[in-house]
Amino acid sequence: MSRFRFCLTLCTIGAFLPGCAPLLITTGALGGYAISRDSVTVDLDRSWDRVWEVSLRETKRQGHIKREDRENGRIDAQIQKTDVILTLQQLTPKTVRVVIHARKYLLPHVETAQRLGVAIANQAG
Repeated sequence: MSRFRFCLTLCTIGAFLPGCAPLLITTGALGGYAISRDSVTVDLDRSWDRVWEVSLRETKRQGHIKREDRENGRIDAQIQKTDVILTLQQLTPKTVRVVIHARKYLLPHVETAQRLGVAIANQAG
């Protein structure tokens, strides 16, 4: 099984975990990947500029941007009728955390967040 399919399988399982305990996955260039009931967190060992560029491009590809604020590391978007908020945080000089919240009709929609998080991680590669 490829690393991508393995990660996707674990992420899918994580969506059905009870409670709010996150599932944490650690892989090579991808610093870590965590899933909770209402968000997906991806830690990438890449520069801020690279992660911002990839996040913006992939979000535009999947939906449309409602607002972007590079200075504060925030992207508001809509993907398939789902409101999505991406927040980027510089953890270390070489690691950026991307937190993706997705809500559809005010309810968490983690599938959309997972799809976007995996795409960003793959593109940042």
